[in-house]
Amino acid sequence: MKCQLPSSLGPQANLFAGVSTGVRGRPGPFCAVMVAEALSSATQRLQGAGIEDARLEAEVLLAHALGSDRTHLLAELRSPLAHPASEAFERELSRRLQREPLAYITGHREFYGIDFICAPGALIPRPESELLVEFALRRIAECAGPSRVVDVGTGTGAIAIAIAIHAPTAQVVAIERSPDARTIAARNLQRHQLEDRVELQAGDLLEGAGVFDIIVANLPYVAAETWRALPPEIRDHEPREALVAGPLGTEAIEALLHAAPPHLAVDGLLAVEMGDTQARYLAAGARVIFPKASVCVMKDLAGRDRLLEVRRGGGG
Repeated sequence: MKCQLPSSLGPQANLFAGVSTGVRGRPGPFCAVMVAEALSSATQRLQGAGIEDARLEAEVLLAHALGSDRTHLLAELRSPLAHPASEAFERELSRRLQREPLAYITGHREFYGIDFICAPGALIPRPESELLVEFALRRIAECAGPSRVVDVGTGTGAIAIAIAIHAPTAQVVAIERSPDARTIAARNLQRHQLEDRVELQAGDLLEGAGVFDIIVANLPYVAAETWRALPPEIRDHEPREALVAGPLGTEAIEALLHAAPPHLAVDGLLAVEMGDTQARYLAAGARVIFPKASVCVMKDLAGRDRLLEVRRGGGG
């Protein structure tokens, strides 16, 4: 017998709604929910909560609950969903309906084709930050010898690790002031067996650091007032100190620009991720601090201003 889930499921509906039960309320052995039905129900509930890409997120959550991946999940749509997996899926789905970020629920996020551990103590890596990796790798390819690279405000360590993996000769330092974020970064370094190649340091900006050919940074760049209007996944769950720089949103980047000159080598490059309305102001400030440098702005894939790039010339 195949059980049918109700066609209308509210946000609090349980995966076993409409399923006949056996002993002590558990699903009967001959009446399991099919994978396809569980996905359909979850998708409706996520859509009802206003979550975009509801079907994709439902698939990711169910695959995680099953300890599998989406490819294998989609090949088993007509299979019954075992009770332990159903319970795990329901717990994870409930967390997502409370707008907890998907990456914190699954504990993972892909960045630059690499899987990273994610947890609430550090900002979740985002696709736009991959521009910093591409920037560094292009510069490393131009250099004759090993490049000295520093990732300021490393968070999960995603940027530093991606650079180290794709540029084996680079000497990479990752700096982070948050103890919680450093713990997550250390786990990612261990996972990717890079503890001996990426030096993880505690510090604020470039304090106590050396001189580098490449400085990359994804620092807080959200204004305090803007933060209040961010989606609940960000505002209520990701660390505020990794997002909010101050009243203007540019304070942390300005501090890095002022600190950078003694740490940026001759002919060195600096790239900082920024908000899409901050380019003119920050570029003007960079030209004052680095009067002989080439200062430009790079756009992201959506065409928005995203990276401030400073290319230092002799003495600039």
